[in-house]
Amino acid sequence: MFYPLLLILLLLPSASFGTDYYVSAAGRDTNSGGSSQAPWRSLDKINDLILDPGDRVFLRGGDSFSGNLYFDAFDRGTAASPIRIGSYGSGRATILAGDGDGIFAYNTAGFVISNLNIRGSGANVNEGAGIIFYTDLPGGVKLDKVTLSKIDASGFHHAGVEIGAWNGTTGFKNVSIDGVRAYDNAKNGITVWGYDAPGFKGYAHTKVYITGSFAYRNEGISGAREPTGNGIVISNVDGGRIARCVAHSNGVRNTSSSGPIGIWAWRANRITIQFNESYGNRTTSGAADGGGFDLDGGVTNSILQYNYSHENDGAGYLLAQYDSAPSFKNNVIRYNISQNDGRRNTYGGIMVWSKAPLEISNSHIYNNTIYISPSATGNVCGIRVASPTSTMSIRNNIIFTTGGAPLLCVVGGQKGLSIQGNNYWSNGSPFKIRWGSTLYSSLTAFRSTGQEKLNGVSTGLFADPEMVNPGVGGIVGNPSALTKMLQYRLKASSPLINRGINLKSQFGLSTGTRDFYGTQLPQRGAFDVGAHELAY
Repeated sequence: MFYPLLLILLLLPSASFGTDYYVSAAGRDTNSGGSSQAPWRSLDKINDLILDPGDRVFLRGGDSFSGNLYFDAFDRGTAASPIRIGSYGSGRATILAGDGDGIFAYNTAGFVISNLNIRGSGANVNEGAGIIFYTDLPGGVKLDKVTLSKIDASGFHHAGVEIGAWNGTTGFKNVSIDGVRAYDNAKNGITVWGYDAPGFKGYAHTKVYITGSFAYRNEGISGAREPTGNGIVISNVDGGRIARCVAHSNGVRNTSSSGPIGIWAWRANRITIQFNESYGNRTTSGAADGGGFDLDGGVTNSILQYNYSHENDGAGYLLAQYDSAPSFKNNVIRYNISQNDGRRNTYGGIMVWSKAPLEISNSHIYNNTIYISPSATGNVCGIRVASPTSTMSIRNNIIFTTGGAPLLCVVGGQKGLSIQGNNYWSNGSPFKIRWGSTLYSSLTAFRSTGQEKLNGVSTGLFADPEMVNPGVGGIVGNPSALTKMLQYRLKASSPLINRGINLKSQFGLSTGTRDFYGTQLPQRGAFDVGAHELAY
């Protein structure tokens, strides 16, 4: 009577349980290494192995191991039965990588690496990365499954964590980076990159997810030509997400003219960056960026939403297109908050820039809340459009400036730029909008440009938005607590309630289902202006 059950078991896919290996500072390399009672002592014993699907490597928690782990194509797990590397016992094990990579995996995947501290010899001395997965296999293959969880990586030249590829569309898929702290590195905290050349089409990686991670004090390299000092940056990815992460205090040594950003993407498609905080990111005087968030050259079909950017040297939110990049189009910045960004050079809460002859096209900026005060080291503006654009819109945003800072700065040569339904407030100072070479001192005068009109009817407001306490959002430090930052909520008496343009009915734009604070859209049958939709 047990035959049916036996038949079911025989038909199920066979599981690979693999072999366990243990390493301890108290072990001996003459031991079997097959149990916690007979562990090896050195990482070289792991490097001597050929690991199979389901194998597990355990380093004793609390111990430190000098050396480097190296895996190649002979060490190959699968998505269903990955190779696992981690700690056992109490606490995390630490790999002291010296001047090299902590863990280098070459032309292989099917790995889960978790619960480890990885230390380099210092950002100015080390020549590697904390963990790097790299492939250059031919044939456009996508190596499946890389999971990095609860990793603490610092003191490396290239990055705390790095996923790279360089052979056409060859790369990785199903990459998960979760709960990583990458700090005190030189070039990047966390980075994903792939093959790039003018005219090249396609992407190296797909399904890349970075969540719950922190990237900070990655200071950059003085004299480097490329942007260094990035927090989290991904490129050559088709389908990815950066969510619930924090990037801060990066880029202070950058001198590149295409400087660093806290959290950003370039040459990528279908990227969502949401529920993050990016603050205090820097660049040097005369260098570029040092901003909070960015969709940069060649990004398409991507979105920045529900983020909080504040006190950055560069723009809080940037749309940028460099001259040799693929086309930049179909991108959105919505329901974000910017507080006192643009502290250095010439930036703003939100900025749009492109290198001629390329332009930002078919992109939309709506329902954001921007607070800007003057800076002694920066030429600030609420929203700055610094180059010609085509088919771009700026709608339903709150632009709140103090101390005489201009609300909006737009260069000439625009094609199809629509500015409608925004609320402007200069908090007791004169109204200032710069449009080309003209300075407008009232909303009524600005409408002579044809902006802030919809079907011949005036749109937009010059009114105190009546937020709870703008300008003092401070550091949250916990992405799960962003919705508790009450300073940018509208009061019940706000004139902006139900005054937003319905972007779906008027222009066919999908605004999503929620605001910055998680409130369902819309309330009371109409949209509010800014990042908060008041519910009562």
